[in-house]
Amino acid sequence: MAEIKGSTLNFTQIYQDNSWGDSESRSGHGSNMTQTAHIRAALPSLFTELGIQSILDIPCGDFHWMQHVTSQSGANMQYIGGDIVEELIASNQKAFGGGHIDFRVLNVVSSDLPRVDLVFVRDCFVHLPLAEVFKALDNIKRSGAKYLLTTTFPGHPVNNDEFLLGMWRTLNLERPPFGFPSPLKVINERCTEAFLGDSFTDKSLALWPLEDL
Repeated sequence: MAEIKGSTLNFTQIYQDNSWGDSESRSGHGSNMTQTAHIRAALPSLFTELGIQSILDIPCGDFHWMQHVTSQSGANMQYIGGDIVEELIASNQKAFGGGHIDFRVLNVVSSDLPRVDLVFVRDCFVHLPLAEVFKALDNIKRSGAKYLLTTTFPGHPVNNDEFLLGMWRTLNLERPPFGFPSPLKVINERCTEAFLGDSFTDKSLALWPLEDL
């Protein structure tokens, strides 16, 4: 069982214990090759279309699936993977770091984030209390990035702050209390996961210019 410190999870313990129990990735079922098949195919062309030359992937997790995206994007795109789990970052940097790929210990809520073209935040805000999500969004805006690409569930109309820590809930960023405008792009992930009778076929990555938020 993951230890809870204050309002946040001990993600180091989750990583060490493989608490989310996926056989492929310690970042959880949503990071295995089945659940990321569609976005692995879609992201390189999106980055090319937008002229993205640098990306911050936070939290980057164990880089299990994203390594296939960066290999397609090529050396012209700088990739920075950020995560709060020091052991994971050290492992990633040893295995994958070098050249245009770098891993750093970063907290999306509180760290000074590097300036990049696009900040990629997948499967993160769903684990955080709403107050922490807003802090993270403010922090991302301060970074000077141009775009935010992040998880949203457009078919789920209600956002709430009531969920078991160690678990997660859906967030629809176009609904209160966020009220984001219509995104510039939406990539439906074709998610096949289900939990407690709810399905997540609407799980998507949505793109917003940060100046619009």
